[in-house]
This record gives sequence, C-alpha cells and structure tokens, in this order.
Amino acid sequence: MGPTKVMIKGDALYDAKSGKLIQGGLASRQAMEEYAAQHYIVLPEVDKSGKLWEWEGRPVYCLHGVRYESLDDQPLHLARCPDCGGMGVRIDEITVESDCIRCVTCGHEFDARLEMMET
Repeated sequence: MGPTKVMIKGDALYDAKSGKLIQGGLASRQAMEEYAAQHYIVLPEVDKSGKLWEWEGRPVYCLHGVRYESLDDQPLHLARCPDCGGMGVRIDEITVESDCIRCVTCGHEFDARLEMMET
C-alpha cells in the first residue's frame, strides 16, 4: 500500500480513486507540492511546462523518485526527459542495443542508465 494518489482540480487536491476532497485552497503548484511533502500523498507527474503526464488517458505518478505507476498501481517503465521533463517511453527496436528512451513531448532520445552515470 503506497501513498494516496491525488488529482488536481483548480486549487484543490482530490483522492484520484474516490474523488473525495483532501485539501482545498492551494493556490500554486508549489503549495500543492509542499502539502504533498508533509502528508502521505503523491501528485501526478508534469513536465517543465506544467503539462500532465498521461498513460492511456490516465495520470502517471512517481513513487520513491524513480518508480512510475498508473492510477491502478500498474508499474510503468518510463523515465523523465532531461531536456523538457516530459515522459520518456522505452523504444523497442531490434537495432538498438541499449535501453533507448524517447520523449513523447519533444522526441528527444536518450539512455536513462547513461544519463544517470553521467550525473
């Protein structure tokens, strides 16, 4: 059982599964992130421009910094794009020998393991 996954509607946070109001009156994304850090909840992932990550029309959540899940707790093999912060999806190509990932927002291709080793 992980943290409660929430969705954002206006200036309020709602339980993503039940729709129950968790907290209202949060005027900015920063206020929402601060509230989430103090409580056992997780916000949906967004890129640097604030666009929501979606997998099959549903929000994506990041747990423990590197593990991504769908709303129904299904593990997803995704990575954050180093350029735009968008959702990177693993490319399944026969000619690619490494773990190549392509950002769905900007199209940037990168290797998540190589990026981690360089930083």
